[in-house]
Amino acid sequence: MTAVPEEQMPFRVSFDSERGQLVLMLTFGVQPRQRVTSELIPSVEAAAVQIALNRHEARMRAHLADAIAEATTRFLGADPQRLEAAVAALSDPTSAVPIGSILRVDGAPADPRAGSPSGL
Repeated sequence: MTAVPEEQMPFRVSFDSERGQLVLMLTFGVQPRQRVTSELIPSVEAAAVQIALNRHEARMRAHLADAIAEATTRFLGADPQRLEAAVAALSDPTSAVPIGSILRVDGAPADPRAGSPSGL
């Protein structure tokens, strides 16, 4: 996929450090009827669900999934390999593996405030 400048994307993924959550801002339409919605992504599991929902959609949604994955590993401390395994499990209709068991080691959740590069 070719790189699209961030300012041309109709979405923005940021991190709310006070809440320890990702914030997804989506822009719909054009001026003067443009609207912006926001959605909180409170956990690595919720981020994995958003990635799985958007990964195989249209090109712009694939960019959104990549941005959420990057922010999840950067800000929520998710292990990239475990995150991708959880997304694959969510995308597989035959999978019965709980994503929490894929994303966590020994049942320990990631702490986004701990600053650990892997966190899981």
